[in-house]
Amino acid sequence: MVATLKIEIFEFLSKDAATHFFFIFVLYTLLMNRLTLILVLILFSCSKEESEVLPTEIPSEKTFQFDLDSSSEFPVAHDVGLNYFNDITVGVISNSSNNLKIITAAGTRSYVFTGTSLSNINQVTEVASPQENTFYSNYVGLGQLIKDSNNTIYSVFHSEQHDGSILPGNIPGFYASVGLGISYDNGETFQLNSEPLIQNTFDINYDNGFGDGGLGEPSVTFSKDRSEVFVYYVDHNRSGRGVNICMVKFIVDESGIPDFSTCYYLNENNQFSSNVIRSKEVVAGIGYADAIFPHVSYNSFIDKYVMVYSLNHYGEFNNGSILPSESGIYYRESIDGINWDEQPIKLITDWSIPYSFDNHSFAWHPNLIYSNDSQSEGYLVYSKASTLEQGHKMWAMKFKYSQN
Repeated sequence: MVATLKIEIFEFLSKDAATHFFFIFVLYTLLMNRLTLILVLILFSCSKEESEVLPTEIPSEKTFQFDLDSSSEFPVAHDVGLNYFNDITVGVISNSSNNLKIITAAGTRSYVFTGTSLSNINQVTEVASPQENTFYSNYVGLGQLIKDSNNTIYSVFHSEQHDGSILPGNIPGFYASVGLGISYDNGETFQLNSEPLIQNTFDINYDNGFGDGGLGEPSVTFSKDRSEVFVYYVDHNRSGRGVNICMVKFIVDESGIPDFSTCYYLNENNQFSSNVIRSKEVVAGIGYADAIFPHVSYNSFIDKYVMVYSLNHYGEFNNGSILPSESGIYYRESIDGINWDEQPIKLITDWSIPYSFDNHSFAWHPNLIYSNDSQSEGYLVYSKASTLEQGHKMWAMKFKYSQN
């Protein structure tokens, strides 16, 4: 049976050779088309995978704009019976929806202000005053602060020792130092260190030819990762420099506690050293101008360090200008808190120090106080007056960040 079938097939194929070759051609064509389909499917699959893994466009970096609402200006704590405040930075002890507790200097002493909000402060309590035979014998101004992992408060303060000299506006001349105040009871009391926090390479006997000297007007903030503490301050020593903003740092241990026993000074190569040197200027005025009164914080919303400060363009005053054009309160940003290369933005135009007692206005000692956890908005807080004769008091304006 099998042999017969084979013979019949052979006879069929041999009878019609054309049919035989056509049969082979059809099989070949079907096989090739199938292979082609498989290859197309493989290539399509690979192309699809690659398009999912490798994006065709790189997302652009987010940029933010600082928007200040000058029409929102309002007085802060003008009816609590104090004057000459804020005379230094402002420290936020607590800030919630119905409770605000801040600290700053008024006159020559330090006070805690409490209320339901910046627009409704109704109580002040003195927490520090000058003490004889100390480096804060004539002035102690607690201000900006940080809190460690145990909720202990560390506030840097501006101190003064007076020598009888007089500055413009009949302000007493001073030798300034940066001190540290510590509170273990949420700002009810403060323990002041017996020695300055930052060592000065020029002592109190150094005569720079002006009524002010030393290191003062400090600001303090944690670094972005909270592994370090940055302290900014104004160097009044002059001696080949203007009066500008410098910085040092301190280390935070693994438990989140700052170690203020060792100060690290910034050299001209942007390297920190525990050797006592004159730290480099990180923000300085250009020409006849000084950068003074810094307030620095790390802003998590824009992922940058931000600084507000005063620019004292004394060249304008010396040239007889009635109104300033460059002097005022400025804002700028930094990626690392050390290099402040981004273009500054002027927020308020006014004289930055009282050059006289009764002849012109001034606005100084700016701060940023955030009103939400994301740090996307808050208040610019500063002090101003029409003349020093009336003193000077705290004011505030609303600000927010908008994404470009």
